[in-house]
Amino acid sequence: MKKVVSISLGASSQDFEFTTRFLGQRLTVRRFGTDGSTAKAARLIKHWDKSADVIGIGLVRDSYAVGAHRFVDKEAAQMKALVARAPVTTGTRLGEILLEWAVRHTQIRLGNYFDNSRVLFFSGLANYKLANTMAEYTANLLFADPLLQLGLPKLLTSLDALSLYASGAHYVSDWVPPRIIPEDLMRQWTRFVLRRAMAAATVIVAPVHELDDFGLEELAGKTVITSGLNGERAGQFTEKGVMMVVDGSPMMFGHVLGPNLLDAMIVAATGKNPDDILEDDYLAIISEAGMQPRIVYPGGVKRINRFAFVIHPLSQEYFK
Repeated sequence: MKKVVSISLGASSQDFEFTTRFLGQRLTVRRFGTDGSTAKAARLIKHWDKSADVIGIGLVRDSYAVGAHRFVDKEAAQMKALVARAPVTTGTRLGEILLEWAVRHTQIRLGNYFDNSRVLFFSGLANYKLANTMAEYTANLLFADPLLQLGLPKLLTSLDALSLYASGAHYVSDWVPPRIIPEDLMRQWTRFVLRRAMAAATVIVAPVHELDDFGLEELAGKTVITSGLNGERAGQFTEKGVMMVVDGSPMMFGHVLGPNLLDAMIVAATGKNPDDILEDDYLAIISEAGMQPRIVYPGGVKRINRFAFVIHPLSQEYFK
């Protein structure tokens, strides 16, 4: 029996363990959360590297591509470098496939649901594949990369602008601009810009944990596209008025399986190196395993007609 371990920077209260047969192989699967502690994650990685058959690392990205440009997340690279023996994956490529699959599934199942939506991406660089998919349904795209990466009160308003930003992002990603405005005031200003953009959007694409600090004003009535929504956060989304969640992480074996854990299970079951698994391989596995994307209505089922496109009062500056 193969042993699969997921080490996540997420909450330890969500830890679980189960044994199952997956793709013809018996697997024992364990998930460990570290409550945001990279030091604890590093200790767990070194410990389980001695006995696990595959290790998944959660809430980090190993790399992402925008056009011809490829970017490597330094924190992810450092954590992966701690693994000396076992195959290791962050599930980045699988996560991209699952999110695109979930969005296309929703667009078809709910009848052109995303047509004319106003879509805010917390990171267009990290979701470039999904942004291209969303551009098939709406031209109203907004990317918060300069705001959240550099602290600049600027948002990108097109895929072309995102590609242009990406072409120079690797030169400025480690650069902190000189602060003429006090840092606290700048932080408040950038947060104001993000909150305003969230209020104007109808769809928000963001990691689920990055929405913890926002409330009714930003999230009420929104559709959220994310990965790994669990019961605890679904309850929080109900209180915050989120209308619908499109989640690429499937519910299997009684648990929501994040991309890193699911990818680690695939690597263990197939015996392949993570880098040797192609997109077509993933799609075949998704079909064989009978996975389904999740459409969750935290406050009950509702429906919005996207065909009648009305400009939100706060959206004049961004969505025109």
